[in-house]
Amino acid sequence: MPEPLTMREAVADWEIHLRAEGKSPKTVEIYTSAARRLPRVEASAREVRAVLAGLMDRSPAYASLHYRAWQQWFRWLRSERLITTNPLESIRPPRVPVKPVPVLSDADLRRLLAACSGSEFTARRDAALIRLFVDTGCRASEILGLQPEALDLRTMSVLVLGKGRRPRIVPFGSKTAEALRRYLRARRSHRWSHLPDLWLSRYGRLTHSGLAQMLARRSVKAGLARVYPHQLRHSAAHRWLANGGGETDLMRLMGWSSREMLARYAASAADERARQAHRHAALGDRL
Repeated sequence: MPEPLTMREAVADWEIHLRAEGKSPKTVEIYTSAARRLPRVEASAREVRAVLAGLMDRSPAYASLHYRAWQQWFRWLRSERLITTNPLESIRPPRVPVKPVPVLSDADLRRLLAACSGSEFTARRDAALIRLFVDTGCRASEILGLQPEALDLRTMSVLVLGKGRRPRIVPFGSKTAEALRRYLRARRSHRWSHLPDLWLSRYGRLTHSGLAQMLARRSVKAGLARVYPHQLRHSAAHRWLANGGGETDLMRLMGWSSREMLARYAASAADERARQAHRHAALGDRL
């Protein structure tokens, strides 16, 4: 009878499986790191609860992230017949308090865009970036992973690769198309224009860190609290819903496969949208 796999061997095999499924490097790292927190391959429910309790001390969201990764881990172990029972079947997922992400008002967004005025390369780039974020609601990884060929200024749309490398086409407006056209023209004379990446910086391709630093600088210039990339995505979802956009359409545009994410994003400024709906209905005035 073959010897059972060690935890290290099992995680290494799972990593190969995740890569074969086309999972992103970030997802692979999150999943495998979560698995390594467990004491052994055939962890008991008691052992998993103990680890989960320690993670809850840090934050419910952090514990929930590990729980979701373990769901995939134990499912794979069962499929490989490395375990006979799934310890998570008797463990409820952690409750994560909903903390709506602050969204930017239209006035805030105008100030942020005004802070990007100018004809120099960084001004053209930052204006195009922010407009594309707000107009499409795409994830930071989707936008930073773009190549120039993904843009179609004629149809005013962009082809992005979402989670699981699922492609989708997202439209944008004429002002975003104009900002992108100006950026592409400026990009031609950039020292790193030979790179395949759409977004460039003084050091080469624009990274997540570079994006965060850019938004921090523009926030200060606009006189706003620091703006983060995920706020732009939440703001895009809020603006869509506040202007009467359908939830199913929003799910398609945002690349969500479940309504759980819709509920999470809809929570941002939900009270404001409810007040707007009340004022629009004016039911009391009809009496």
